[in-house]
Amino acid sequence: MKRFSILSLLAAALLVFTACDKIAEDEYVVFAGASGTWYDSEATIPAVQRAFVEKYTGVRCVNCPNADVVLHDLSEKYGDQLVVAAVHVPNNFGKPLHGEQDLRTEKGSTWFNTFFSPSQNLPSALLNRTKVDGNSLDIIDPQARFDDKIDAVLSATPQVGMMLSCTRDGGVYNAEVHIQFNQSVSDALTLTLLVVEDKVYTTQEGRTADGIVEFENYEQNHVLRDVVTDAWGIDVVADGNQGTKRMIVLPVSLAEGWNADNCHLIAFVSNKATREIVNTAQCNL
Repeated sequence: MKRFSILSLLAAALLVFTACDKIAEDEYVVFAGASGTWYDSEATIPAVQRAFVEKYTGVRCVNCPNADVVLHDLSEKYGDQLVVAAVHVPNNFGKPLHGEQDLRTEKGSTWFNTFFSPSQNLPSALLNRTKVDGNSLDIIDPQARFDDKIDAVLSATPQVGMMLSCTRDGGVYNAEVHIQFNQSVSDALTLTLLVVEDKVYTTQEGRTADGIVEFENYEQNHVLRDVVTDAWGIDVVADGNQGTKRMIVLPVSLAEGWNADNCHLIAFVSNKATREIVNTAQCNL
């Protein structure tokens, strides 16, 4: 059966070690501490600002394929500076079709139920969980381009620089996250780590000139598979002074049926009180 795909993304090669940012080999730090513990970092951490798009979607959302096209084009334009996760929602829009695999997750459902009402129109998206006038969330309809909002995020000087890399030990992966305070930050911060997968094939409802149809073997990308940390992250243990560099290693296990070649990790640092995302990074497994 022919697979239906509106995205054209490169499958990530499974490497023993892959870094998200190109840095010299002698700048890597060999980790020799305990997993889940914060340490001082000696790595060279790039001061690059990235944007995180949190798309809320579902296999029964007939307008969501339109958003997939837009996000594909935006990813082509912004490259590594745009990081995307597709959260399949807990309501009927996310309910699997024809007994196929369920792409909903418990922690993704927590996010949806916190940020949206059950009647929220789909698709919807958040960009760094920013707010309008510091008050209500800026909810984006990703069926239309929102380059101006992305440009506004990327033009800011990053308060916190981030670098994410991955090593493998048998069937367990270790995510190594480095952060650097480029400015002094007094607010408490949290670190959240995700597993997302591309090229997941399901039936997807969509809208055409002939009405609502089902696309068989539709290519779902950026699918949120798991939030490795707590849904709201773990505390960043740092004094927040300008120039401070910290690192942590977190173990990651893949569930049966996930294709490691198509999986990657996303880490983001956010304000603990407001949930607004400060910066993000991603790497292939």
